Amino acid sequence: MPNTNPPTNPEELAKHNVDVATKQKDQDISGKPTATGDFGDATDALDKLAAQIQPKPDDKATPPAPKPDDKATPPAPKPDDRATPPAPKPDDKATPPAPKPDEDLEKHKKRAEEIFKDSPSLSANASPKSAEAFSSIKVKAAQEISARDQQIAELQQQLKEAKNPSPEILQQQKELEEHRQWRLKMDVDFDPKFKEFDSSISSQRDFIYAQLSKSPAVTAETIEQIKKYGGPDNIDLSKLFESIKDTTLQRLVESKVADIEMAKYNKKQAIESAKANVEKYMEGRKQELSKTSQANQKEATSRAEQILGQFDWFAEKKPAPDADASAKQEAAEHNKFLAEMKPQLSVALQDDSPEMRAVMVAGLAQLFNLQRRLPALEASLKEKTEALAEVTEKWEAVKRSSQSRLNESQAPAGGISQPRKEADINLRSQDALDNIARQVMETRAQAAAGQ
Repeated sequence: MPNTNPPTNPEELAKHNVDVATKQKDQDISGKPTATGDFGDATDALDKLAAQIQPKPDDKATPPAPKPDDKATPPAPKPDDRATPPAPKPDDKATPPAPKPDEDLEKHKKRAEEIFKDSPSLSANASPKSAEAFSSIKVKAAQEISARDQQIAELQQQLKEAKNPSPEILQQQKELEEHRQWRLKMDVDFDPKFKEFDSSISSQRDFIYAQLSKSPAVTAETIEQIKKYGGPDNIDLSKLFESIKDTTLQRLVESKVADIEMAKYNKKQAIESAKANVEKYMEGRKQELSKTSQANQKEATSRAEQILGQFDWFAEKKPAPDADASAKQEAAEHNKFLAEMKPQLSVALQDDSPEMRAVMVAGLAQLFNLQRRLPALEASLKEKTEALAEVTEKWEAVKRSSQSRLNESQAPAGGISQPRKEADINLRSQDALDNIARQVMETRAQAAAGQ
């Protein structure tokens, strides 16, 4: 009879699990034992024969000795056996053979044993499938760790190569720097600072045109031809002076032409000097622009404070000590509005970006629109306010006309008091009750009229 009491302590429970696993291992799917005992003798005999046969240590190294007549009559070699031996592949020595999958798996297994040597292992009573699954998980983890280490090594190598750029990268950096320098030099050519020389040259040319126009020998068409060719400094004026025959005008024009040439030379020298040390020049220009921007912001802030100070609503409101709650609430809301608006105005004055300029333009357009609509809105409000006051006055008159004026007369508020009558002892009880009810109703009617 089987034992119905299951084991309770851990030792008995582990032993019970081992017995059940061993029993199930020796059974087939139907629960019958797989050991029949029919081949017991044959198995023992085969084991004895296998034990008697011992392999020789040089079986693989030394082939079996040939028979005496093997040397006398060796097989004839083919004609091309010695002449043409098989040629090795050209890349046999260059490329080592790829590792076999088994070798790779063994390498990962060793790696997994090194990684998980201090980790807890499965119990001795675990099933083979559990052990196999646990081993495969460790191998998979080892493979992923190896792949990660390889990726880290590649990234470190790339980082090392980035610190030591290749000649191609150095050439690209050099070309980029040359392009940057070329752009800076182009910026120097179009720098507004050098437009000062152009404005001076233009004013001197206008002066020359004005002086030439005084001579009757110079017509408007002549001046237009001079402008067409770039100005008096770009043409030969000797024949024009011969026709004018005015030495004073000639010397005046020649002196101004000399001033134009001097201005051109100064502009050329300034541009060449800036290009010779373009980085220093651009840094100086940057500082000048920064100083100019700061000065403009300071001036704009000062003028904005001056203009805003003229508005009565821009100052904080201080309610009177005896003001009511609504006046105090209005002053608090006004001061809160100013406290939130002033920082925004300060930020707008310091921002010279296109977005801020667009916002200011939009705000100015909105202001113009509100100024256009405000008079009409104020007129409409005034009209509606007057109409509302008239309607309110009429409604109050109607309410006053419907009210009773008895409370304003000389009559007593409780009505005319009746003289007290003596009780009629001969009055019936029904009539006395009717009289009392009548008095109560009259009293109620008088009270309702007085309200």
